[in-house]
Amino acid sequence: MKKKFFSVVLIMGMLVSCSKKNHNEQAENKPFVVKTEKISEKEIEQVLEFPAVAESWIKVNLVPSSPGKIKEIFVDVGSVVKEGQLVALMDPTQFNTTKLQLDQLEKDYKRMDSLHKLKAISDQQFEQFLTNYNITKNSFSFIEDNVYLKSPIAGTITAKYYNAGEMFSAAPNTKEGKAALLTVEMLSPIKINIDVSETYLSKINLNTPVQVSFQALDDATFSAKITKIYPTIDPFSRTFRIEIAIPNAQNKIKPGMYAIVRLNIGKVKGFLIPSIAVLKLQGAAKYYVFKNEGGIARQLFVQKGRTIDNYTEVFSDSLKSGDEIIVVGQEKLVDGTKISIKN
Repeated sequence: MKKKFFSVVLIMGMLVSCSKKNHNEQAENKPFVVKTEKISEKEIEQVLEFPAVAESWIKVNLVPSSPGKIKEIFVDVGSVVKEGQLVALMDPTQFNTTKLQLDQLEKDYKRMDSLHKLKAISDQQFEQFLTNYNITKNSFSFIEDNVYLKSPIAGTITAKYYNAGEMFSAAPNTKEGKAALLTVEMLSPIKINIDVSETYLSKINLNTPVQVSFQALDDATFSAKITKIYPTIDPFSRTFRIEIAIPNAQNKIKPGMYAIVRLNIGKVKGFLIPSIAVLKLQGAAKYYVFKNEGGIARQLFVQKGRTIDNYTEVFSDSLKSGDEIIVVGQEKLVDGTKISIKN
């Protein structure tokens, strides 16, 4: 009796298992319901976008040539300075001593020159004197530059690291790991450096117009231009660097501001499709869409351009006018999935 009962249970189990298997097979073969939209090729302004950071046009960390006591600093953070303007004075003791020596040698030079012309001293004696005189004069010039620190550019003092009376030690004290007593920067124009794929090398030229916007300035957009194209390609990233100059007469743009650079490289043929149809490959900077090919979803990788309202520019040799792009239900698809089009 027990044996008969177990046989019945086994048969019922097999029937249930077969029923589930058939149901799963039907589910697997059932097409995914999706919605599509036909696309058409258009002439699109190809605009490349790059995140970037604004930099001062020139930045100089001012330092005396050797450590020493600071006698006076004549500027503060925010001070606007001219090229050649005196900004700090170091201890002048050595300078004063050397100046006295040079003054005496200049007096002696006239006397030695007269004696040399009269053949009262030998050529060798006169040459030795001239050597000593020139060494002292060069030393004096060096010490003068070290004691009287002048700004090499017209700009703004953006950092002050010491006060009068302190000892300048020449130890690194800036964000760049350099030593500085003061930092002076030229803030107009402002520059931005970006790295561009070598693919676009032939489409970028000097003085090409560029648009730059800054989030900190309520996304205000500034017109700029390319002022330098670096002559080499980075062998690892396959990019080349370009420098962009932005007029900044009112000093609204500050070094360090986050920026978005938009570089128009001309018109190309492309497609404007709903942004929801453009998917990003997980773990990679690659984008793709799904196209309907006779009831089969085909995955096509595309180059992503700008997003305008709810649409995104895409470029691909695998797309053509009249293709049906899947715009609803594409998140669950893989290449080769059967689909059913919902009207």
